[in-house]
Amino acid sequence: MNEAVIKKGKVAVIGLTGQSAFLQTEYLPGPGETIPCSGLFFEPGGKGHNQAIACRRTGAGTLFIGAVGSDANGKACRTALGQEGIELCLMEKESPTAFAVITTARDGENMVEVYGGAALGLGAEDLKSGKVRGAIQECDYLLLQNELQGECLRTAIDIAQESGVPVILNPAPARNLEPSLLSRCRIVTPNYGEAKELAGFGPEEEPSPEELAGFFRRSRIENTMITMGGRGVLLITDSRCEMIPAFSAGPVVDTTGAGDTFNGVLAGMLSGGAPLEQAILTAVTAAGISVTRPGAAGSIPDMGEILERQLDQ
Repeated sequence: MNEAVIKKGKVAVIGLTGQSAFLQTEYLPGPGETIPCSGLFFEPGGKGHNQAIACRRTGAGTLFIGAVGSDANGKACRTALGQEGIELCLMEKESPTAFAVITTARDGENMVEVYGGAALGLGAEDLKSGKVRGAIQECDYLLLQNELQGECLRTAIDIAQESGVPVILNPAPARNLEPSLLSRCRIVTPNYGEAKELAGFGPEEEPSPEELAGFFRRSRIENTMITMGGRGVLLITDSRCEMIPAFSAGPVVDTTGAGDTFNGVLAGMLSGGAPLEQAILTAVTAAGISVTRPGAAGSIPDMGEILERQLDQ
């Protein structure tokens, strides 16, 4: 184990936390179709929530900034994050805590519906407060998703840039994202569908890696990492357009948390000084492990398991 793994940094994650209901089905329903479910369980989650847990499980210090309601679901989110040893800066809003319904088919594919609720009440002024601003400025990386309100996202990037804190942006969902924000981030991590949307390709189009690379290079993004499921991750820089293969840890059970696992582990590794390629490979391994288990937060491996699986390959 080298020094890059041993050293621990700190990451600030700003995003959505809420309660989630997971439904298990034989296949994903079509429009207007009612189908039976074979399983149901609840688990606090959200992209920001899950990414913070993935980051913390690398051993990195992790700060989560978000908003919840004054309800039982909000308390459940606080408890779940707190039990991971994550430092919390949660604002309490009048709206109910965010809620999501995740339907997962037998082949592991899923569909997700999200009610933003209190999480969308997190505003720019919340981030500008001395306590929150100062906490962000003390971190080695800032990890963001596009579940935040536009003004809130801009303000978070402003604060990070003023302090020299590099930003990782997971542009999920890709819609309504200001293109100018992309070039202000050190790393942008869309999935394939989000990358196509950002680059202006239609849902039915299948752009080549070189075509996608052209857009992200023109957007002046230092590092783009396009997560492509079982194919792996497409790394795009000024000088590279390279596919890093996926890690197979067993049969695919549920892909819900794979992207969040990748982003959180990537941020945790980079915050500790790991070289970019090592951080990507570790994040790819973690994502490969996560899809072999149901759920999102509960499927995220810790650093011990990640290293053990890497040694087995």
